[in-house]
Amino acid sequence: MKPILITTLILLTGHSLVVAQNRPTQPMRDAASHDTLSQSLRMAQQKDPIRDLGPAIGKSDEDPAKAYAGRDLIKDSAILCYRGNLTLVPKRAVLHLPANLKDRFEAKDKVKVQNWKDFYQSNRGWIRTVEVTREQAMGQSPMAEEVVAAFENSTSAVIATFKGGPISVLPYVAPEDGAAEPAAADSPSSPATKETSNQSAQR
Repeated sequence: MKPILITTLILLTGHSLVVAQNRPTQPMRDAASHDTLSQSLRMAQQKDPIRDLGPAIGKSDEDPAKAYAGRDLIKDSAILCYRGNLTLVPKRAVLHLPANLKDRFEAKDKVKVQNWKDFYQSNRGWIRTVEVTREQAMGQSPMAEEVVAAFENSTSAVIATFKGGPISVLPYVAPEDGAAEPAAADSPSSPATKETSNQSAQR
């Protein structure tokens, strides 16, 4: 009887050891200290600077893409088409178009669409470019008179470019004449100087 009992105990002990070895071990975690909890609480109570920026400026509830959804790229562009190739440039980028080249600014059937660089390289014989500044494109600065006179008499189509790419050029609007600048405080004609001179004369 005793040998059977001893054998049973040995088997049970070995089985328990095998189960304990095969059981996945869990990593031991340190208990959170008082300092750690206090620091976490302070960080949670700190003000979020993003929340203090106030309400968004402008119409944040509107999608800005909708403002351009109804635009027609073809209507806003000038079509250049020649020898089976076609490209688009802004309408206001065409500074000069001779009458004999108007048929090359019309769309035709069975054409290949190209980017401006490739199309211009193939048609440099009848296209001329004029590089403009950002201020000239925005209508804030006039183009040189000699440049305008030169391309107005050109037999080539003239396209305005900015850093090599076609760009719309708004008409130049000259500032109004007679815009008086505010007088400086130390200017002889300023009111402050006149008042000081009158007080000195009365003394």
